Amino acid sequence: MTKKQTYSWALYDWANSAFATTVMAGFFPIFFSQYWSNPDNLSISTFYLGLGNSIASLIVALMAPVLGAIADRGSFKKKFLIFFAFLGIVMTLALGFIAQGMWQIALLVYIFSTIGFSGANIFYDSLLPAVSDEKKRRSSFCTRFFIRISWRGVF
Repeated sequence: MTKKQTYSWALYDWANSAFATTVMAGFFPIFFSQYWSNPDNLSISTFYLGLGNSIASLIVALMAPVLGAIADRGSFKKKFLIFFAFLGIVMTLALGFIAQGMWQIALLVYIFSTIGFSGANIFYDSLLPAVSDEKKRRSSFCTRFFIRISWRGVF
């Protein structure tokens, strides 16, 4: 594995962490309750947000065994990673174009962005052994490097 490939993988890890901490945990819940749904009734918007997260998680859980088998045995890891990452990126960008009060569309787009994020993680994790050789894994260089760059994405 070249340094360029290692840094590319680390930058993907950085962006991945930023999505989880900013979109999933930070901005989307606030925008969903205050902008897209009715801010006067937070319990209903919280219910629908939980429902959306549950639907996305259920879809990923149902797809995970098949995707995991593809990741373990298949030669299309990068293609699937690109597909799911692209799905997550496009759907996240689409959130910026949804008008106020359109909570149903926002929730549907968020579900697809979460599926993209989670689906990409399956293939992202399967590529970890290819990013570092045994010597680097034992010295934990890659682990320290990836954790360091991931947390920089968070902050």
